[in-house]
Amino acid sequence: MGDLQLTVQPTRSRHVFGQASNLYARVFGYTSSDHTLNPKLLSAIVGNGGAAVAATTPDGDLVGFAYGFVGFDAGASFLYSQAAFIDPAYQGKGIGRLLKHEQAIVAATAGLASMRWAFDPTLARNAHFNLDVLGARGVRFAPNYYDENYSDRLIVEWSLAADVTPNRAAPMPAAPAPEFPAVDLAALAETPPAHWGRPAGSGDVIHVPIPSDNPATSLNPALVAELRATVAETFAELFERGYVAESCVRVDATTAAYTFVPAPARAWHPAPCRDLAER
Repeated sequence: MGDLQLTVQPTRSRHVFGQASNLYARVFGYTSSDHTLNPKLLSAIVGNGGAAVAATTPDGDLVGFAYGFVGFDAGASFLYSQAAFIDPAYQGKGIGRLLKHEQAIVAATAGLASMRWAFDPTLARNAHFNLDVLGARGVRFAPNYYDENYSDRLIVEWSLAADVTPNRAAPMPAAPAPEFPAVDLAALAETPPAHWGRPAGSGDVIHVPIPSDNPATSLNPALVAELRATVAETFAELFERGYVAESCVRVDATTAAYTFVPAPARAWHPAPCRDLAER
């Protein structure tokens, strides 16, 4: 992070929780009372097995925050990370990775073997960060996760090794990436490519192309809804067939692609195309 000096550590501070509430609203642009971060709730979460981690400057300014609680699935426990957010002025500096790794330390210290969290599967940059940068794996598709519009989510699981380093299987040669049709940039806003959101390939490796940028900024609302419906249909089918999401990388100026593999396969398939960070 260059000359950037930050302290990233767990916190129980009511003052920090108040700062986090304000930062949360500012980062996401929330104004409704339905989308607030309650400092008292944070205190209760941390006081009862949950965790909150903060990234602060030497002057004590909060620039990043993440919090979560212990969840259970079929008798197995994990740290569920509800939210992680960073001051816009500090985004793109690796703080998100530091917050997640600090959460991993808290989780492992508490005896937990994994972490989970949810994100919007149509956001390629988030998918790339979670799957390729951190090494988590998409294990479940949850439609209408928050019982509100645009709340379909991909649930990822991040396995933690004994040394608190996230587990990722050893690399192996990847299957060739499919050739996707060229996208008409001039017509993009009104006519999204028909292949976006639909599976390509068969067998052990299936790719699902999506926009490389936030679709809300490149498509009109009706087409965004259409894309989300297509992605939801494809993801639901793939998870029902026993696949998991391992990667999401940019393949050209407009398109990124998920890589799905059968759940029992633990081998890591390196990205066959350009990294999303390469702009």
